[in-house]
Amino acid sequence: MTTRTSDFMRNSPLAAAAAVVLAIGVAAILGAFFFQFVLGLRPCPLCLEQRVAYYVAIPFAILVLLGSSVGSSRKVLAGAMALVALAMAWNAGLGVY
Repeated sequence: MTTRTSDFMRNSPLAAAAAVVLAIGVAAILGAFFFQFVLGLRPCPLCLEQRVAYYVAIPFAILVLLGSSVGSSRKVLAGAMALVALAMAWNAGLGVY
């Protein structure tokens, strides 16, 4: 890791976590869209329902990154990341189902 990246992660762990969630979430949704629209594979109802967590997590991750850049309260940022965690926990529960 470069010094700049490690400084970012050390100085702003919530923003770093949001960046990771954003990158992985966007990659997962783009992959699902690729299989659906490019390869023509129809998703099952459970697959469509599992996408909802990503549709919640991605905008909240963007909001955390924006909030971190303008100096928002740490409690507000932590609350937004808690909502992201709850959405992903719900998604994991659907996956177990």
